[in-house]
Amino acid sequence: MPIRFAAASLCILAASCGPRPVELGLWFDPIVYQSPRIGEPISAVELATIDRAAREEIRHAFQEFEVTLTSNHDARYRVRVAQELKDDRLLRGGVVPGKSHAVAGFGGSGSVNFGYVANGAMVFAPADANRSSIIETIGRGIGRVAVHEFAHQLLPKAPVDGSTDPRSYEGGSAATIEGYYGEIHWDLVRPELERRIPRRRFKM
Repeated sequence: MPIRFAAASLCILAASCGPRPVELGLWFDPIVYQSPRIGEPISAVELATIDRAAREEIRHAFQEFEVTLTSNHDARYRVRVAQELKDDRLLRGGVVPGKSHAVAGFGGSGSVNFGYVANGAMVFAPADANRSSIIETIGRGIGRVAVHEFAHQLLPKAPVDGSTDPRSYEGGSAATIEGYYGEIHWDLVRPELERRIPRRRFKM
């Protein structure tokens, strides 16, 4: 085998055997939402804006890591945005902003409660916020809850709910203003993420 051909083959083999980006799948179920705060029901165009804003938040959260965000329902790690989510742990019912199930080494699946997050956006939006601003806020809130759920799936044994820093993905909530406004960051689980996911050479 010529030396140049052998070298090229080794390069191809090395590239194919290297770490692959972690795929995160996100999609929206059919959503209907209306609030007295913004008047008319959310339109299809506005739902597309919410989807975009949510994805921007997720990409921002994982910009340092080899992560690919798709709409693949069969992704190893996946989150759907549902109209509503019930809390199965409560006998009398109740709702939650998000939930996930995961098995270490095999992946996971989760959901985000659109209605819960959208209602929070109505509560925490400034009094003078216009409709388009609130639509963006809903998307940002959904993205932050989705990031939290992806963290549960990627790191099922990590203290994803343990941070006391309200400006962190591990401590924020759709029931606080930090779930919608201002910069937030990784806190307790950052070392675990760095061990679990290869670092990106270039930011997204």
